[in-house]
Amino acid sequence: MQAEPHSLMEEAQAVLRRHWRHAGFRPGQREAVEAVLAGRDVLAILPTGGGKSVCYQVPSLMRAGLTLVVSPLIALMQDQVAGLNARGVPAAFINSTLPAREIDQRWTDAEFGRYRLLYVAPERLQSEVFLARAARLKVHLLAVDEAHCISEWGHHFRPSYLKIAQARTLLGDPQTLAVTATATPEVRRDIVEHLALRDPEVLVKGFDRPNLVWSLFRTESKRETVRNVLTGVPGSGVVYAATRRGVETWATWLTEQGEAAVAYHAGLSAEDREKAQQAWLEDRARVVVATNAFGMGIDKPAVRFVIHVDVPASLEAYYQEAGRAGRDGRKAYAVLIFTPRDEATQRALIEESHPDAKSVARVYDAVCNLAQIPHGVLPEDPVTLDVDAIVQLTGFAPSRVRAAVELLMRQETWQALPSHRHHGLIRFQQPADAVRRYAEGLQNKALARFVMALLRTVHADAFAGWWEIDLRLLERRTAVLRDRLLHGMEFLKEHGLIQWRAPDQALRVQFNEPRAVRLPVDDLAVRRAKKRAEARLRDMLRYARSVTCRRHFLLAYFGEKSPERCGQCDICLGRHRAVVITPDDEPVMRHILHQIEQDVPRHAWFDEQPVPDHHVDGLIDYLVQEGFLYVEAPLEEIFSITEKAATMMEQWKPRTG
Repeated sequence: MQAEPHSLMEEAQAVLRRHWRHAGFRPGQREAVEAVLAGRDVLAILPTGGGKSVCYQVPSLMRAGLTLVVSPLIALMQDQVAGLNARGVPAAFINSTLPAREIDQRWTDAEFGRYRLLYVAPERLQSEVFLARAARLKVHLLAVDEAHCISEWGHHFRPSYLKIAQARTLLGDPQTLAVTATATPEVRRDIVEHLALRDPEVLVKGFDRPNLVWSLFRTESKRETVRNVLTGVPGSGVVYAATRRGVETWATWLTEQGEAAVAYHAGLSAEDREKAQQAWLEDRARVVVATNAFGMGIDKPAVRFVIHVDVPASLEAYYQEAGRAGRDGRKAYAVLIFTPRDEATQRALIEESHPDAKSVARVYDAVCNLAQIPHGVLPEDPVTLDVDAIVQLTGFAPSRVRAAVELLMRQETWQALPSHRHHGLIRFQQPADAVRRYAEGLQNKALARFVMALLRTVHADAFAGWWEIDLRLLERRTAVLRDRLLHGMEFLKEHGLIQWRAPDQALRVQFNEPRAVRLPVDDLAVRRAKKRAEARLRDMLRYARSVTCRRHFLLAYFGEKSPERCGQCDICLGRHRAVVITPDDEPVMRHILHQIEQDVPRHAWFDEQPVPDHHVDGLIDYLVQEGFLYVEAPLEEIFSITEKAATMMEQWKPRTG
């Protein structure tokens, strides 16, 4: 007989205390665990840092059988498994970092009940070994992490997520829990539909962060605004920029201003990123300046400010990044600095990150040609992607090449193999004899010894193609520490002796299918994805232009109700003084009011707009602040005229008789 709900939750609390040393569940966790223990399918939307994993980890220890966790993030699944094992919970992961023999063994172990939790990438659910074993796995709970990936409106769409429902059927249709950090009502509907959740308990918790002060500055003086925030707000924080170049520029400027600042972006080596992250986590750096590559898995509660110096690509991204401030519950500041030209930067990034089918096919052919893969052949070994060489062959910018490679991963033409932090890729440009003669002729004896040790370490295949080299072995052979070793490899690369990819740059892919004569890229899907990105940017720009409470706008976007005023954002404090109204503005304002009276949507107010968008924003702000307009729906930019406006408009009408 099933235990009473209250006794089950007492047991859940005991499990939480015993394994996690937590006194109680966080907001949303308790409701999710309770629903799972009651046998319901569950969709739980909990904020970043809200402890989503506990919602399936605790129930997994209270029942016999296996919890199968689908997660797209290899690094995070490995971290979670390590954490569970450290707590005495038998858990494992299966992903592309493992050799085939180990993968087969872990499936066998799962089948015979060795694990309580097994983490897999979604692509694994279509593998032959899974299809053969699925019916024998005693899965009592299927947990889908980052569930927004199943929605085309989610910010990281993964086609393999669409096949989870099929895998669920093969597993005997177990109870399912889907969790994610940010999901609009539209994305939630997609998750429920595509996972075929049965009468699910839908929990949306924690989007409201009352301790966060949401502020927007419309200004051309971005540096002055950043300086004022850093002066006025004590403690550490994050500055987000849209591009790598922007990160470097801001980090340099902040350092020149006397701030302890570090840069973090995907173009830096793994070691440099790790150093920057640790300096910030340990408060040796007050500010980390970063692209959106920074933040996943970072746990620093006492972050007092997050400043976006460029407008983000979406409200989901903005909310997640800004929400890294104030996780300790104390007052913190989420600041967005906006200028009209920021829109052009984001539109250019959308253009670069959504290459058309013809561009994707050119990148694919360049990769295959460089790797000398004939048509119809499926390469057995991983293929190293040389972005510089692909750029030369195609004439595309590196960002466009990377976007095409990423699209082909999402299309599952190939899959990326995670780079090992200790493994780089090397390819000699000169024959071994030439390299040896070069070493013998060097005046720098330390460098000569380094080159000779390198020759003794590498395999002969490194002279014919890319070869993976273990830097730990090279450190032992050369007696050179990692920093100096990496500089030495770059020196040899600059002097034309080798091609070299440091561990974080060693991008390799495993082809899933033979080389196609004509690559079938779904151009319609690419165009749809671009339109979705443009729609998300429009929502972000509406937030930037909004004349209503920031907190109210954000919570409405994510489907939560809230008071119309928070009392502490820039709008509620009246910090934006409306534009200075001149006689030239009166006809434009009259026109706006007449259009609103006739229920004309904003995009159709003007045939030819007489003033720039930002000036129209200012006029709307003025009309709202002065009581002529009421904001009906901030997300759709729907307004209505007030009695004050109606009275004034009546006076404009010509008198008859």
